[in-house]
Amino acid sequence: MVVANDLFRFRTVIRGRNKKFTVVVVVNSNADEISEDRMIALRKRMLASTFSELAGAYYMEEGRRIKQRIEKKNVYCFNVAVYAEFRSDWTEALKFYEEAYHTLREIVGVTTRLPAVQCLVEHKNAYKRLVGAPEGIFLHWEWMSWQFLVFGELLETSSKIIQGFSPIILGTSSKPLSEWEYYSAYYYQLAAHYLSEKRSALELAISMSETSNEIDSVADSVVPSVYVGQCAQLLEQGDNVDMLPLTDEEYIRYAVFEGKRFQDSLEIIALLKKAYESYNSIKIQRMSSFCGYQMAREYFAEGDISNAKQIFDSIASLYRREGWVTLLWDVLGYLRECSRKNGTIKDFVEYSLEMAALPISSDTGVWRDTGPAGPANLLQREIVHNEVFELVSGASGLATNEHLSNLKITGDESLQLEVDLVSPLRLVMLASVAFHEQIVKPGASTSITVSLLSHLPLTVEIDQLEIQFNQSNCNFFIENAQKPQSVEVSNGIQQHQTETAHSLSLKSNKWLRLTYDIQTDRTGKLECLSVIAKIGSHLTICCRAESPASLDSLPLWTLEDCVQTVQ
Repeated sequence: MVVANDLFRFRTVIRGRNKKFTVVVVVNSNADEISEDRMIALRKRMLASTFSELAGAYYMEEGRRIKQRIEKKNVYCFNVAVYAEFRSDWTEALKFYEEAYHTLREIVGVTTRLPAVQCLVEHKNAYKRLVGAPEGIFLHWEWMSWQFLVFGELLETSSKIIQGFSPIILGTSSKPLSEWEYYSAYYYQLAAHYLSEKRSALELAISMSETSNEIDSVADSVVPSVYVGQCAQLLEQGDNVDMLPLTDEEYIRYAVFEGKRFQDSLEIIALLKKAYESYNSIKIQRMSSFCGYQMAREYFAEGDISNAKQIFDSIASLYRREGWVTLLWDVLGYLRECSRKNGTIKDFVEYSLEMAALPISSDTGVWRDTGPAGPANLLQREIVHNEVFELVSGASGLATNEHLSNLKITGDESLQLEVDLVSPLRLVMLASVAFHEQIVKPGASTSITVSLLSHLPLTVEIDQLEIQFNQSNCNFFIENAQKPQSVEVSNGIQQHQTETAHSLSLKSNKWLRLTYDIQTDRTGKLECLSVIAKIGSHLTICCRAESPASLDSLPLWTLEDCVQTVQ
């Protein structure tokens, strides 16, 4: 009877309001025990379905009630959309969200209804400048990043916009959109960009903060919000607990504290990876590589050298094919630094030599963040050249440069680089061998000319050349008269023919040509296989011998204003 009276009074109080309630009898008396299985069954079977029905009925009635006011005041559209979303009526929710958005645009004097992509562009342009207080600008960039991420995901899952529509059709005649604005990858890329802006702004806000203890004390008492902008400060006084809204200053201090807890680099990498994979899936390799380059830089900054090097290597291959010299310079600078950090001396030498041999003479005049490569100019090429030859030519095998202190070559260790027809090291040294006679007869002497070309910025002093043939008895050495003799001698007898050149100085962009006679005592076609240049105590460069008739030009130097001469 008491329960019935309570229910009657409760219904009297809420009469006229759109309130729903339900009564569940769990036990008949206080003496009955409630089993756990019964409670679980009640929650799953009865309460869940009952509350779902009541909630659906409530939201529908609220939607109808507010919808009646729409003709008088369109601002209620948003509320109708929210209630429709609560009951999973997505069609009606979308309809009234759009109506609410267009109503807001009418308030500010904009009546044109635009397609979704162009609507986002104008939305971004309108709010991009509304950055807020300087100390909280990082929140604005984070919000911008989120806008592009969400739109990119919506665009990716939509089959409507990407099915063969041109920008002119989807945009307006006065403001056509670019092709990029219809790719989800473009928005992932922008999301990563703005998150990077947020990181920089947050770092500045942290560095300028003089009240770190105050920030921590405020943050400890803040209750995280379920909805944007609804954080509150929890105050406990004895048994009483009060929830107070945060001031703007307190919220920014709390946001700075929270920002320090998260690693934006990991999120930036994830966004760039989405853009990288999305561009790859639609065969846009150049933009994919650009996003990959940014992703590799983030890995590098985080100390993940293995992932950074793997991506940089892939990008360098494309830049070599495309002939993008200045971009390749930047990538090789990172690869060189990855090799130095890993202590892999052969990789370090190869990347360094390739950098030094790139066709770069002067800066473009536009400032760029070139990373560890430094400015792309002739002076920097010479610096790289000197560093690598200091490393490989020293008698001790140890680098005296502190930058190279973890790269060491032991006394007997040798470093051999292979240069074939597709090697990027063809820029460093190119070898061509020409026979003066088309047919070489056994026992007859014939002349050959060995030609070497290097695009390194400074002269390279070669200690010794070894010319190798498919008939090993024809192999011979060319010694530098200005260097100590190093040809192998057995029982006082030299094993191969040895010649001496007055100088083996290989100057930049100048052919070094050497002509000598050889003789074979075997039948069969005689071919030159390779030319091996020994430089210093530890470095040898083995070049595949190329025929002058089939000698290919170096792609990266094809368009360079450079004249090749003969020494």
